[in-house]
Amino acid sequence: MTLCKNQEILILSEEVTNATKGIVTEIFDDESLQVELSSKEKYSAGKKVDLFSVAGSGVNFFSSVLKDSDKTTLVLEKPEIIRVIQRREYTRAEISKNILIEDEGKKIRAEITDISAGGMRLLSDTEMSANKNYKTDISLDSNIYISCMFKPVRINYENDKSKYSISGKFTLIKNIDRVTLIQFCMKKQSEMQSK
Repeated sequence: MTLCKNQEILILSEEVTNATKGIVTEIFDDESLQVELSSKEKYSAGKKVDLFSVAGSGVNFFSSVLKDSDKTTLVLEKPEIIRVIQRREYTRAEISKNILIEDEGKKIRAEITDISAGGMRLLSDTEMSANKNYKTDISLDSNIYISCMFKPVRINYENDKSKYSISGKFTLIKNIDRVTLIQFCMKKQSEMQSK
């Protein structure tokens, strides 16, 4: 196990309704662990949670089931490492989602064609500048809402679609939103593989 005492982790409920930071305070002989939460949260014993911890240049992703919980302490079954996510190798998910992007009071209509925790690819009738950051609000599912800045990196005109293809990265994004995107994309990818 790559988790150790005093390590900070981020905990997300399976439904992405709860998210909080915690510190590993105890690792037991059976490799289950105790986590002290930084705020009072409601988690139920028997429920699955996703755990994220920073490790070197990447992020470790774990899943575990809650053995016991009170408002500030969780006891988790032995987590299994599912994946080490490198900062530049975020899992990408193909989606089709219409969004509005703000540009100095104007709205740009675009369609997200794929997304990751690092950025997204858009199709738009409007050309965007690689020298700007654009404010965007993204609603991926009924309970997943991200607000951040988007900076185009690659802009191409696709003649066959008569649209601009714009790939870019997220800037000024909250850590919890990035972790939420990691979880969303991994779940989407898992759903595609099980079909």
